[in-house]
Amino acid sequence: MQRSATELKPSDRMSWLTILGFGQLAVPLAFAGLPIAVFVSKFYAEDLKINIETVGLILLVARLADFIVDPIIGYASDRTTWSLGRRRTWVLLGAPVFMLGVYMLFLPPPGADETHLLIWIAVFYLGWTMITIPYGAWGAELSGDYNERSRITGVREVFTLVGLALAGAIPVIVGVASAAEGGGYWNAMAVLGWTIVVLTPFGVAIMFASTPETPYGSTEHVSVWKGAKAAISNLPFLRLFFATFFVRIASRAAEVLFLFYMVDAVGLTKAQGNHFPLALIIAAIVFAPLWIWLGGKITKHRALSIAMLIGVGVFATLPLLQDFGYWPNLALFALLGAAFSAPYTLGQSIAADVVDLDSLRTHEPRAGLLISFFGLAIKGGDAVGAGFALMLVGYLGFSSGVVEKSPEAISALTYVFSLLPIVFYVPAIALLWSFPITPDVQRRIRSLVEHRAKRAPKRPEQTTSQSIHTTAPALQNQR
Repeated sequence: MQRSATELKPSDRMSWLTILGFGQLAVPLAFAGLPIAVFVSKFYAEDLKINIETVGLILLVARLADFIVDPIIGYASDRTTWSLGRRRTWVLLGAPVFMLGVYMLFLPPPGADETHLLIWIAVFYLGWTMITIPYGAWGAELSGDYNERSRITGVREVFTLVGLALAGAIPVIVGVASAAEGGGYWNAMAVLGWTIVVLTPFGVAIMFASTPETPYGSTEHVSVWKGAKAAISNLPFLRLFFATFFVRIASRAAEVLFLFYMVDAVGLTKAQGNHFPLALIIAAIVFAPLWIWLGGKITKHRALSIAMLIGVGVFATLPLLQDFGYWPNLALFALLGAAFSAPYTLGQSIAADVVDLDSLRTHEPRAGLLISFFGLAIKGGDAVGAGFALMLVGYLGFSSGVVEKSPEAISALTYVFSLLPIVFYVPAIALLWSFPITPDVQRRIRSLVEHRAKRAPKRPEQTTSQSIHTTAPALQNQR
């Protein structure tokens, strides 16, 4: 197939203009991600007076539909043939759905109840999925190089961290001004919502103007059932899927309890508690280049494992510093933030390597479907982590509606907040430490995929058979 001058070969080194233009869409997405992770549960539990266990259950239920919707969108985005492009089409369709969900969720009418939360968080997640799955697949297809992928995803996730930092700063700034009016997160959520609604169309336009969509012809079409069986038999995929699932449970459990812990267990004011997400995210931005560099030196999966070991150490230390006040806890959370950026900068890059192996085995580029599967691990982990953590602390006696919490309630909050992440980080580390797709294996896989793509119109069956037999021993030796 003839390529135009604006189309990229998968092996090309990307220009900074393209990488920056592609990555900046992460800013409005991150602006939404932080409030969903940290502020929404507290906003609806305290300011809208919805029981904390109910909020946790709604956050869990709202994501169950993703287990049907995500693979459909991933499968459809792989097969969309509109002239606008496979990935562009779905990003463009998802943007207005995402913006509507943000507006209704972040700017609810006074007296909004459980039904309002359930409906509009479901709409929010639908729009989020319609953008993020093709966006992730688009990024996975921009380059076939092991380290270049870390550069692309690293820059994108630095934009994510910048968006998180800006979102974290808004409650610090706006929260002080609203305290005289009764406090709460009403003003902060309104500012966050309007910012996302304004930034999203600009981000989409900039990405469309700067980033070409890589053409990638298919040698054959694989049925959903056959493709699912190929994914299940793909051991690196399964290991990364469950590692991602465990990491997200751990991270989300800590995020939804974060402000409750800071205010009720450590004894900080709400204004002081809002400083901690900002400190965590700033540290993540500063240390993001380190993880990209370390991933190139010792492999991405080893660097990610080291980051999670640091996280385990931080959560194990937190209860010991609970009574030491603002600064020691802030320093510890900055250390957690330094490790926090590794999953952002390296995780998606590892996923792209697994997509290559799937393409080799199924004879078809299925980045959208595979990214949707990883999206299920992320969303499933988020749902389980948030829902389980909130329901568990409620079951153990902690209630956000009680002004004076009992020592038993504070202890329950502390144990869940500090121990639950450790319980799920440990198996994730075990799955990732000896991950089979090393740089050498990935280069061999990618070379075979590209070689077969060139020869596919002539003799696809022969090329496919040769590719699989050549690569299988290499992967087996790496396990």
